[in-house]
Amino acid sequence: MFEEVDEGHVEGEEKLVFRYNREERLRNAPQIVRDAYEGKMNPVRGFKVLWVNKSNRYILLSLIIFIGFVWVFTAISNTKSYAKINNIAFEINAFSFQDEVYVTLKVNDKKADEKSAPVKVDAEVFFINNDNQIIEKKELSLVYGYGEQTLATKTRDYDIIRVDAIIDAANKEKEVTVAVKH
Repeated sequence: MFEEVDEGHVEGEEKLVFRYNREERLRNAPQIVRDAYEGKMNPVRGFKVLWVNKSNRYILLSLIIFIGFVWVFTAISNTKSYAKINNIAFEINAFSFQDEVYVTLKVNDKKADEKSAPVKVDAEVFFINNDNQIIEKKELSLVYGYGEQTLATKTRDYDIIRVDAIIDAANKEKEVTVAVKH
């Protein structure tokens, strides 16, 4: 079909002719290429590929070290915005919106039900600025029964970067801290 097409050539030179002979090409090819064409190669498949040769073992080892490092770092730098007192979980969040900082303290006990004894929860919330100075202090309280309940407050944003809270519940104290999301 395309044998008649002139693909262009420099004047005075002969036209290039391409010939393809598979048997001749395979005869001059390396043994691994001939084996691949004859179907004699059995490639390693699955997870075994990761330790077949030395470079793959290095990749597997570095992957394991990296995952281990991330796992240990996550465990060590456990978030300080979360605390637990007698199965009651406390989580503090803070964000800035339109020149005000909003703070919520979620209180939750997944094992509690309507028959659980109520627990008095007091929280002192400290708003801290760039110079690590306390700008404002607010006190919040509630009587926690069951389910998820929330304590919330807000204040003017005077370059507040962090919010700390001291939580007192069931005669035990815990401190939580969170950076303000801007």
